[in-house]
Amino acid sequence: MERDDEAKAWVSGVFDRAASSYDDVAGSYHDHFGVRLVDVVGVKPGDVVLDVGCGRGAILMPAAARVGSDGSVVGVDLSPEMVRLARQRADAADISARIQVMDAENLDVPEGAFSVVLCGFGVFFLPHPEAAVAGFRRALAPGGTLGVSTWGGEDERWSWEDELFGDLVVERRAVRRPFDQASDLEALLLDGGFDDVVVQSVHHEVTLAGPEEWWAWKWSYSLRGVLEQITPARLEQLQRDAYTRIAAMPTNSRGGLAVRLEALFAVGVTRPDDRPRRARRIRRCGCA
Repeated sequence: MERDDEAKAWVSGVFDRAASSYDDVAGSYHDHFGVRLVDVVGVKPGDVVLDVGCGRGAILMPAAARVGSDGSVVGVDLSPEMVRLARQRADAADISARIQVMDAENLDVPEGAFSVVLCGFGVFFLPHPEAAVAGFRRALAPGGTLGVSTWGGEDERWSWEDELFGDLVVERRAVRRPFDQASDLEALLLDGGFDDVVVQSVHHEVTLAGPEEWWAWKWSYSLRGVLEQITPARLEQLQRDAYTRIAAMPTNSRGGLAVRLEALFAVGVTRPDDRPRRARRIRRCGCA
């Protein structure tokens, strides 16, 4: 437990330091996928929503707009700085939401209080994702809905990044289990007691202005935690190697570098009775 707590404190610190630029580069793709997840789950007026790992509000904001004055939204995140910025964003938009620091694996919320629980790009950071999903289920009322997103397959044009970053020897990496296969994500929800599990794939393309934006992007999310652990000399060499690879890549019609992102969305419902669990996987692709 102590090692888990230390790891969580480290991840929280990484996101505290990344928060100022999180989703401010590469086209605000978290906002894009946040809206899409709210749409796929079917959040509706009057829903009571819990957003776990809310970050700066990519899901919280569209969910709050969707539930309206008859519903409510609670956002929780392990990073105090993410919580501060999400609260600031909600206040600026005059959106009423309760946002607080909380551990996704130890949710301090009333049992059965929510009609929808959402967790965007968060389960792969958790030491015990099965325990977290069990907590999500406890937070849901009978017949409630869980929506989870993870990253799917990588853009093959950028496959050289795997070698670049994979060879780095560091003490900690933020991602525990990627859940980048539909079957793994489906099993997570089914084993957690959810029914009618649907997993679908959604694509979105972003454009980077050039290598400098690519480098800034790498410091704006969890990879920052890896980069912070290597020596300045190794960091400079890594940047030079990356810029050399990027220089050989073609640009798109806008004169930038295209990156195709794939997100997996999994949706399941709590069973109101003892019916056998069912799963159906739908894989859809789209850019919007």
